[in-house]
Amino acid sequence: MARRGENIYLRRDGRWEGRYIKGRKPDGKPRFGSVYGCSYKEVKNRLMPMKAAYCEKSLEAKCTKPFGDYLLANLVEKRRSRIKPSTYDSYHRIVHNHIMPALGAMPMHRLTTQLTQEFLLNLHNSDLADGTVRNIFRYLCGVVRCAVKSGAMAQDICEGIALPKSKQKSVRALSRAEQQRLEKAAMSALRNNEKGHGIEVILALYTGMRVGEICALRWEDVDFDNGEHGVLHVRHTLQRLNSHDKGAKTEVKISSPKSDSSLRQIPLNAQLSRLLRDHQRRARGEFVVAGRQSHTEPRVMQYRFKRLLQEAQIPHVGFHSLRHSFATRCMELSVDVATVSKLLGHSSAKLTLDIYTDSLLEHRRAAVCKLDWLAAA
Repeated sequence: MARRGENIYLRRDGRWEGRYIKGRKPDGKPRFGSVYGCSYKEVKNRLMPMKAAYCEKSLEAKCTKPFGDYLLANLVEKRRSRIKPSTYDSYHRIVHNHIMPALGAMPMHRLTTQLTQEFLLNLHNSDLADGTVRNIFRYLCGVVRCAVKSGAMAQDICEGIALPKSKQKSVRALSRAEQQRLEKAAMSALRNNEKGHGIEVILALYTGMRVGEICALRWEDVDFDNGEHGVLHVRHTLQRLNSHDKGAKTEVKISSPKSDSSLRQIPLNAQLSRLLRDHQRRARGEFVVAGRQSHTEPRVMQYRFKRLLQEAQIPHVGFHSLRHSFATRCMELSVDVATVSKLLGHSSAKLTLDIYTDSLLEHRRAAVCKLDWLAAA
């Protein structure tokens, strides 16, 4: 009895015929071959090696293609329609700046676990951050798994690979004296500028928000009636991304934050609440930090921040250091790690501990000093 999907049929002349794919036409449609026999079983036995030979030939043809061809097709066809523009922009940089130059020209059947390990080691020895190396490896693993599943690769070349040991970097937070000088400069700018330049620094220092989250903050996200002094709702982030459909041009995108944990509520203290109420009375647009086009871009905010650093006579640091400074001040006030993690929008308290372990050193010292000497005098 013929089974559905086997392509084996009983002909009118009494013979059995089995069909198999032996190639492809220029338009991609299959070209069929046939085998014949006096019984279903005979045809099935003759058909199996023919199908296996085609599968082996097809797999070999796929595997000899450059890895870069599959890499680009996977990026556009498998991922672009299912991910956020910011995520696609990140994947695009990973593919074109890192994986393609090193592995793109390599035929897929020549890729090995050893070559992949060497590729990662070279990334680790470069100036790239550990997080960037991990993201590149994670992306590469996903592409390889797709290739193995589809039959384009014979084996998972990422299986069993160990990432190089992380290079621990210390977090740069402002000292209390530096923060006081910076706050003074920011408040002076806020009083002397009708557009409210300087409010972004105060927000970062007292909420720990990321630069993109501050750029996207609207007045509708500020709820002064929630709680004693009000609450900020972090719902969006603003980024300038490459517009891959328009050549090298870029465009501003306002989207949801980087992860679900980044969607959060941040309570306001009394001083920040009063400052924001006063700033709202003078505001002219929907965004808390105004700009020429209603919103302010991260790079403009970075430029303003650089000028305030110079005025406060503070060595150059990135805007992100204000987020670190917020977390460090919380740690110094003995705020528990779980609370700090929620305020920052981290995915777990462990991530907060890993980042701010140096900030907790003084807490560990204080705990040890509280222990009494138990040995007999």
